[in-house]
Amino acid sequence: MNRRREQKEPNGRYFQEALSDFMYDAASGKAIRHLADSGFTTAQITRQLCYPTPFRKVQHTVTDYFKETGILLEALPVEQSCFKKIHLNNISAEHLFSRLVHCIHNDSEENSYVLYPFASDCGALSVLTAREREYLEGIAWEPAAMYHRLNRRMLEISVQLAMLPGELCFYFLKNKILYHVKNTNH
Repeated sequence: MNRRREQKEPNGRYFQEALSDFMYDAASGKAIRHLADSGFTTAQITRQLCYPTPFRKVQHTVTDYFKETGILLEALPVEQSCFKKIHLNNISAEHLFSRLVHCIHNDSEENSYVLYPFASDCGALSVLTAREREYLEGIAWEPAAMYHRLNRRMLEISVQLAMLPGELCFYFLKNKILYHVKNTNH
């Protein structure tokens, strides 16, 4: 008798998980994706939902959605060796911003990315506004670095982070240009 129950349980558990996922998507998933498209942070989305949903669940939904839509990439579709590498050392924020805007204009936003290596470095986020930190903390960053599309929000965040000591890389896929920004100023 117990053996039959054990055999049925995996199928029952599978059904329950599938039903739970369906209910979640119907109750929250579409709203989460719409609010993410509208520029809401994960924390704001969590507060907006009528159906109570844990922050981590919303965070993973937003992250998965960003991966599906190409806002986040785990790997670039172009080999690293194909890029023309331009080194920018100790560049001012204004100069960097204008260069990046020019490249985004030439390549389009959909082909412009920043390699975001700060997944576990909360100290780097201290230079950002609370809303910018909230945006980044609302993404379930992988342990390995990920690429984030250079939309307006990420452009502003990235320029600020590029002013910190360290390195940041900007990729423009269409024209195969890589800006390697290194800042040694403290």
